[in-house]
Amino acid sequence: MTAARSAPYGLILAPNWLGDAIMSLPAVRALRAAAPPSRWTVAARASLAPVYELARLGVGVVALPERGAPRIVPRPETAILFPNSFHAALLALRSGARRRIGYAGQWRSHLLRPAIARAARGALPGHESFQYLELLRRAGLIEALPDEAGLYVPLHPDPEAVAQWRQRFAGERVIAIHAGATFGGAKRWLPERFAALAAALVAQGAQVAMIGSGAERTLAQQLAAAAGAPERVLNFAGDTTLEELAALLTAAQALVANDSGPMHLAAAVGTPVVALFGSTNERETYPVALPGRLRLLKAPGVACSPCKLRECPIDHRCMTRIEVADVLRALAEVA
Repeated sequence: MTAARSAPYGLILAPNWLGDAIMSLPAVRALRAAAPPSRWTVAARASLAPVYELARLGVGVVALPERGAPRIVPRPETAILFPNSFHAALLALRSGARRRIGYAGQWRSHLLRPAIARAARGALPGHESFQYLELLRRAGLIEALPDEAGLYVPLHPDPEAVAQWRQRFAGERVIAIHAGATFGGAKRWLPERFAALAAALVAQGAQVAMIGSGAERTLAQQLAAAAGAPERVLNFAGDTTLEELAALLTAAQALVANDSGPMHLAAAVGTPVVALFGSTNERETYPVALPGRLRLLKAPGVACSPCKLRECPIDHRCMTRIEVADVLRALAEVA
């Protein structure tokens, strides 16, 4: 039997959202580097599995079924739970793993071996990636946390797919826009300002690529129509797989987005990002980007931000105080 086949086998249950999946990549990389003889497989939602494939971290990737428990072969010795849900703990138990490592809570501690206590507030650097890394450190799987400069994990879209997008855009300057955000309206810049931004970019000679999920297609279509240049503002929302979206973003000169999954995806493929933050904390969920390729926009003097509410109970000042001119200036700095 070869050393590779006799090595311990481990399972990593991935987070359930695109941005969280990308923020978990430093932990997957650290785990793989700390235990090279071990074989690790990431189990992720089918829509998110490509994140781990595009990262090329030397781990296996399996897609979780929509219903029922995944069939994990061989049985893992260790299961690491990045989601904080009871369902994730139940999946780990059903996998047969002897060690089931996750944060305590959500009525699931009795299913974990061990249940790890979270670090005290302020004990870790702010970015969400450190929550995944600290879980591994507390479990004894890695020795130390990296610094924030070491969080970047690149994604590698198919070069042919990127070339096809560039051909489709005919070599023009393309700015992608993601006007949605799944958590709620409080995270979103005003639709009419996204439309005005698109119109301004067209006036500068750029093409605009509206991106998003199928649920955001109507919003993107409305913004494209409001921009007044349908032949220059193209709507791809709901029409791309994750792999295709990664290639599109690589072909674009920049992305303007709310705090969202595509924001993280663009940064991971190396595309400059202008990210608009209001109700969420930019220190916790900023996209990890290459040097010089990120501008965070946050309205000054808004004491209630970040509130982390789904909907603003007052006047949405954290977003209304960000002007189109502010975004255009930020874009000029990175793209």
